[in-house]
Amino acid sequence: PDFFKQQLMAGMEPAKLLAALVKTREGCEEGVRNLSLEWLVTYAEKKPKWLSKSVPTFAPLTLECCMNLMLEVEAGEDELKAWVERMDDEEGEEDSDELYHNGEEAIDRVVQAMGMEFVSTALFQLVAQFASQDAWQAKLAALTAVKQTVEYVEETEHMNEMAKLL
Repeated sequence: PDFFKQQLMAGMEPAKLLAALVKTREGCEEGVRNLSLEWLVTYAEKKPKWLSKSVPTFAPLTLECCMNLMLEVEAGEDELKAWVERMDDEEGEEDSDELYHNGEEAIDRVVQAMGMEFVSTALFQLVAQFASQDAWQAKLAALTAVKQTVEYVEETEHMNEMAKLL
């Protein structure tokens, strides 16, 4: 991880490149997008203190990537009904909505690694932004982010922020 310190401090590379890959929906394979997110999350897990002091924009960028992947649920009425049925089925198709599940897991890992004190502002802004959108996928992403991170909330102010979104 130390190899990238200079590049991250100078211009947020390779984080910006990897974030762009994560957010790319067309022309980029799911595996590349997943690996790009994994690099961002793993770096946050390995260097949380350094990132919070030296590259404060790293965590918000990574959280944004997580939220964008949680939008990756098929659109349309039929797809929504199929998704609800899969959610009701405990055994469900594990490979279905892989990007969504990776974003869901990654947001938990980032908040755990970086700490709610550091990421709360960016997290709450993203959750509010997604919750205010009309698409059900965005509302799902916002609620999922709350579900995945509520266990790290200790301050009453943060709890009230999450409660407002519900």
